[in-house]
Amino acid sequence: MMYRVFLVLVAGVLTTGCRFFETQTSPSNTTAEPTTVSLSGVVRAAGTTAPVKNATVQILDGANRGRVMTTDARGAYKFENLEAGNANVLASAEGMPQTTQGLYINNGSTLDFQLEPPPWSVQGWASDVFEVPAWVSRVRIIAEVPDGKCDSVAIRLAGASILSTTLGTCGNPPVVGLRRYEGVHLMAGGGMADVFVPSLSVNWRIEWLR
Repeated sequence: MMYRVFLVLVAGVLTTGCRFFETQTSPSNTTAEPTTVSLSGVVRAAGTTAPVKNATVQILDGANRGRVMTTDARGAYKFENLEAGNANVLASAEGMPQTTQGLYINNGSTLDFQLEPPPWSVQGWASDVFEVPAWVSRVRIIAEVPDGKCDSVAIRLAGASILSTTLGTCGNPPVVGLRRYEGVHLMAGGGMADVFVPSLSVNWRIEWLR
């Protein structure tokens, strides 16, 4: 009789221990996946609506510290798979003073920046190709030839004619024209510009008028 009671007790202890082990080691099926959030915005030139492409946007601190994005041709950037929380975010671009703003990054957060553009100008004496920043909307063009010389200058932006003129003493018999041209022109939207000068006689300059 005592032997039977002992076996029953042992069986009960073993059963209870197995159930405890199963309870303690079974994985939980209720653990929630961490929620990720995003941050997007646009970097523009201060005082304009023109985008700043290739600007750097960097998260300086918080759970997402060190994340970096570069703006596209529209000045836009977007961080994805971020952790929610406070952060200071810095925007910078070549030749422009950087700026920092703080916010709480939550689902669908947005943050725009305004960067102060530097003065812009380009000059030469022969044909050339260069990029005009998107925020350069109005320029002064100056072109001049030495006394007794004849030459022409043509300037195009994104395929559209901005200026085409002949300067100096030209023709046979010679016709004396203006040696110097100066005028204000619109170059809104930026893009690739080309200056065409048949020879090396024209000194030209294009400068941004804010």
